[in-house]
Amino acid sequence: MATIRKLPSGRWNVQIRIKGKIQASSTHPTRESAVQWAESRERELTGGHPSFLDVGHAYCHEVLQRKPSQLIASNRVDRICKYRSLQKPMHLITLQDVNSFKLARLEGASSTTCRDELMMIRRVFKWYNQEYHARTGLRLANPCDLLTIPRPGKPRDRVISRGELGNLLQAMSPQMAVIVELAFETAMRRGEILKLTPSDLHLRDRFLRVVDGKEGSRDVPLTTRAVGLLEAALRDAEGGGRPLFTVAAYSVTQAVRRAREALGMGDDIRLHQLRHSRITEVARMGLNQLQIMVVSGHRDIRSVQRYAHLNVLDVLRLLD
Repeated sequence: MATIRKLPSGRWNVQIRIKGKIQASSTHPTRESAVQWAESRERELTGGHPSFLDVGHAYCHEVLQRKPSQLIASNRVDRICKYRSLQKPMHLITLQDVNSFKLARLEGASSTTCRDELMMIRRVFKWYNQEYHARTGLRLANPCDLLTIPRPGKPRDRVISRGELGNLLQAMSPQMAVIVELAFETAMRRGEILKLTPSDLHLRDRFLRVVDGKEGSRDVPLTTRAVGLLEAALRDAEGGGRPLFTVAAYSVTQAVRRAREALGMGDDIRLHQLRHSRITEVARMGLNQLQIMVVSGHRDIRSVQRYAHLNVLDVLRLLD
């Protein structure tokens, strides 16, 4: 870790102390040159490997660029690096460091959150290893390879009824109600809805285009109700290629939470659960899995099976 201080002479002295390494010190005419020397010398002393924080942000920028998950992943990297055991260059992070992070995280977070963050660490190490190996022919050990990852939590299978949806919408502002109802009618993700621009809409043909969604670009079929909602949003839009809805993603999630709390509903009423509910409703109509995938945008049938919460009564209705 570098310590930079201004000397009485007006010059800048920098000292570097790294555990297990010799100390290094140098004096420079400006603070900028002292910082540059410190960064260069630290890279030399630590074997030239950047910190996990820097690699994590590079991964988010290069691998997840323009994807809805980029901001979520970047925030997750920042949260991970608040823990001292991960505040190190990549080659100094050990299995014990990651396990220490896991144990600390499980004390204050759910097993699902801890799992997501450990999977993030694993992905960042795997990506860095591939890049490092391509440049040097060498490999680093991935400290997550021998780590026991917490099991995923039980998936939510709550299906929100049309009546419950109507009550939620009445408890929201008009703009939030439109976004939330669209989430149900189209089974679109929050980020996909908030990225929509007028050029993405093809209302005469009853579909819209999702550009660079979580699973790539796709066309989404629209119900008559969805077309009506989008026509109204289009009239109120600012135009000029700007998004139809100028609200923050977190605000939409908060609107659902506040509405359900005001109505006394359980915490299993969530924005993303509307997507599950709509896919389940479509499955109950008797559409086959490939047709359901057109609505949901999934590319894997197994994902559809996780989202469509059918029961024996749904099957009986189709049999009769």
